[in-house]
Amino acid sequence: MAAEDADATYYPGPLQLIAIDDSGQCHLQENAVSILSQIPGRLAVVSIAGLYRTGKSFLLNRLLDLQDGFEIGPTVNPCTKGLWIWGQPVQLAPDYHIILIDTEGLGSTQRTASCDMQILSLSILLSSHFIYNSMGAIDEQAIDDLHLVLRLAKHIHVKSRKSSNEEEKVAELSQYFPTFLWVLRDFHLRTVDKNGAEISEKEYLESALQSKQGQDDAKNKLRETIKDLFRSRDCVTMVRPVVDEADLRNIQKLPYESLRPQFRTQVEAFVNKVYKSLKPKKIDGSLVSGSMFVNLASEYCKAINNNAVPTIQSAWTSVMQHQLRLSLRDAVQVYRSQMNEKAMQSLPMAEDKLRETHKSAKADALKAFHAPLPKLDADPRFREARAELGARIKQLFDHVKVENASSSQRQCERFSKELYSRQIESKLVARGSYQSFEQLAQDWEQVRRSFLQKTAGPAQMEVLFAWIIPRMLESMQRVWDDLQSSFEDRLRATEAFRSPLQLPETGGRVSGTSSPDRVGEAKLQKADVDRQLEDMRRAAEEAAQKAAREKAQLMDSERTLREQMKILQDRLHSSTSESRRSSQTDVSGASANGIAEIRSLKDSVVAMLSEVRSKDLEKTQLELQSEHEKQLIGLERKLQRQLLEARRKNEGLLETLRQTYEDEANNLKEKNKDLEKELGRLRGDLEVTQHRLTAAEKERTLQQRMTETVQRQSELIMSFLEKSSSHAQTEDVQELKTAVTTAGSSSDNPGFGKEDVQEELNTTIAGQRFGHEEPGF
Repeated sequence: MAAEDADATYYPGPLQLIAIDDSGQCHLQENAVSILSQIPGRLAVVSIAGLYRTGKSFLLNRLLDLQDGFEIGPTVNPCTKGLWIWGQPVQLAPDYHIILIDTEGLGSTQRTASCDMQILSLSILLSSHFIYNSMGAIDEQAIDDLHLVLRLAKHIHVKSRKSSNEEEKVAELSQYFPTFLWVLRDFHLRTVDKNGAEISEKEYLESALQSKQGQDDAKNKLRETIKDLFRSRDCVTMVRPVVDEADLRNIQKLPYESLRPQFRTQVEAFVNKVYKSLKPKKIDGSLVSGSMFVNLASEYCKAINNNAVPTIQSAWTSVMQHQLRLSLRDAVQVYRSQMNEKAMQSLPMAEDKLRETHKSAKADALKAFHAPLPKLDADPRFREARAELGARIKQLFDHVKVENASSSQRQCERFSKELYSRQIESKLVARGSYQSFEQLAQDWEQVRRSFLQKTAGPAQMEVLFAWIIPRMLESMQRVWDDLQSSFEDRLRATEAFRSPLQLPETGGRVSGTSSPDRVGEAKLQKADVDRQLEDMRRAAEEAAQKAAREKAQLMDSERTLREQMKILQDRLHSSTSESRRSSQTDVSGASANGIAEIRSLKDSVVAMLSEVRSKDLEKTQLELQSEHEKQLIGLERKLQRQLLEARRKNEGLLETLRQTYEDEANNLKEKNKDLEKELGRLRGDLEVTQHRLTAAEKERTLQQRMTETVQRQSELIMSFLEKSSSHAQTEDVQELKTAVTTAGSSSDNPGFGKEDVQEELNTTIAGQRFGHEEPGF
């Protein structure tokens, strides 16, 4: 890990991680992605959010122990746009790093509330330690500024299915939310309880988050939501860093030592608290690496850009699958490259050395597989990918073993033929090159040593026993034939020397005369023949002894041949001893016995040759059986290659089907979103129509009631007029009746209201009164 971190290329400055444009689209930046992807091992993520121009960047700079880090500006406009990271991760251990994320200030006039929601969502979802920065004490306004937390709880889901109730959803979300640290800037109050006793900053936070009696229910609900979502929470207070307003506007230019001592003490306490409470980023108990963090941010950005609700488990599943595919691909590539470099380029090689090379390449492949996936042994998807890696490594190793066996077979056959042709066969062709089996054995021992030195692989012993041993037996047979032929030639030469000796003896018996010169010559010839016979016997005895020594050095598989050679040696010894005993007898009798013994020896050699030929037939059958086995092995290897090819095709087909399924699923999701939007619009139209129908129904009921009221008034007026007409039947009364009748009939007209009828009746009655009173006036 330390070596990997040393090889990584970082940037000691701020880099934008996510840019958010004016339309609300989130864009992951390549430079930051490149930096994050290089971070090995565990990863802690510290993010900060809060209202703009409240000094968030200053706190991150203190965490970096820098004066000039993230930008700090003196104006009312926010300096940070989107989300930014520091390009040089803080290393706590060889496999443990910290990423600091600075966010755009909330509540800016240049951004909408939707954009603030996106910034806060990404800041909380990506971090393992969330810092909220605000000014002053925790009052109602400060609580109200956190209203986005309520929207956050509604617009983030843990699973793709919706929870049955809000409490269950909040409980699920709390498992994935980071540690919460509320930093109160320019805080000048004493932290005391109701009784005036000193309390800690955390106790002050808990007291402020308690529900207040008589308060608005919405604010109390917000307090409860903050406590439910952020189970691990704390608070830090800081006084104003400087007294002078001008210095406050240019605080980025002031040396850290020139700030108020109390403020510096509180800042240092803040830094210590953050580093002590840091925890690696985890999702479902699995640690998040740098590359996985990048994929997680990408999934959240895609969900936001598609106007979808960010789902934590769905995003994490996509991240895990993507990372496992990359890790599996990289691990297989590491194994393949090492085997190609160390094994395939050096074939054939000994099986032990090949196995050691395989173990080394497998260990490096597993290291490459585990590097971006720290401590995921409990995840079933990890175990499945690990098993697939093992299967692929085994498949590649089997291929290397097949190639090694094939290469070893070719090499061993080539060298065995070359060595046999150069050192053995060339001498066998030239008759008489071998005077003894010892010379042949020495050449074969040299062939064996050269063969074992120049060849390697699993076929070495197979070729040694299946090809070289038969050639060795064949060469021994040919040498034996040459020695036998040489021996027979010597015997024939001996007989040729004996024939002249018989003629003088016969002539002497016939003539009956003797000559001292001829007798002396015959004695000299006899002595010469005896010396030659003795030399031949000694040569035969030495040859038998050498043959016995050579046979003793043959392998166990030629035990029968050694026994036969031993029998031959015994017979030669017996013939030699008998020849010595009969050397004092008549020369002719000795010659006859020697010839008979040689013939007997020849018969034994012929019998031995017939047995050797029968063994050659057995070896031929064994060779045919070995060739048949080789063909079976070749067919099996061909079948394995076909199976491997079919497996690769199936894997490609499955990958294509999976991609097609994902594309279809995405299309269906898009269509479903469009249908949901259309359904929402239709529901809105339906609600408007229902409101209109309700209003019309209410208006009709009101008109009906007015009509009934007018009718009752008309009846009362008619009754009054009838009573009046009994006293004075005048034209005015008659006109009044007509008016009442007309008013009653007009009340059914929707445009003629109760006020119109009343006005007409009042006018008529008033005129009648005026008519009666006019005479008296």
